[in-house]
Amino acid sequence: MIFAEYIARDRNVPWELFRHHGRQDWASDQDVMVANLARTMKVGPQPHYMCWWRIKSIARMDEWESYFRTAEGKHYAATSPVPRALDFYQAGLYDEIIGDGTVPDGLHLVEFFAADDAETAELRDYFQRRFGGNGRLTYVVRRLGLMAPEPGGMAIWTFDDYQAAEGFMRAKSPPGPVKVVSAGLYRNFGDDIP
Repeated sequence: MIFAEYIARDRNVPWELFRHHGRQDWASDQDVMVANLARTMKVGPQPHYMCWWRIKSIARMDEWESYFRTAEGKHYAATSPVPRALDFYQAGLYDEIIGDGTVPDGLHLVEFFAADDAETAELRDYFQRRFGGNGRLTYVVRRLGLMAPEPGGMAIWTFDDYQAAEGFMRAKSPPGPVKVVSAGLYRNFGDDIP
């Protein structure tokens, strides 16, 4: 399961502080940061920034809430500069359809798609049949129920550079259970050009 944070830059926070704290300071052996992405060259829709955490199950949400009610959790919330430097304006819960490990370096073309009625196997087959040209399919996630913003799904295709991605950008999405609504270009946080 993926817990995705959607992040905006608070313009009142100096750029250097945002860049420093955007790498985040949360550390837990139960939560794995698999993606920390920043839209690059302003190409694409919101979110401008997103961070994905792999969690074992939705039970982790109960554990987080319990932790943040403890003295230690309250201290972390009161003293961590991260929530003061970043605007965590929304979050979502997603099931992983395809994906393993951390998103590698490179240019990431993120497709935002609708496919609420598709079966998991249909989605997996649809994306595995698509050819990424010189890129590779890194992740496909779909929201849990309605617990994430529209359109509900995201696919990350990773390329070496813009030229390698151009053919994929120009290609029409094939017919199937997925309707790609928009796409954006991202890089790993800190490697982006704002």
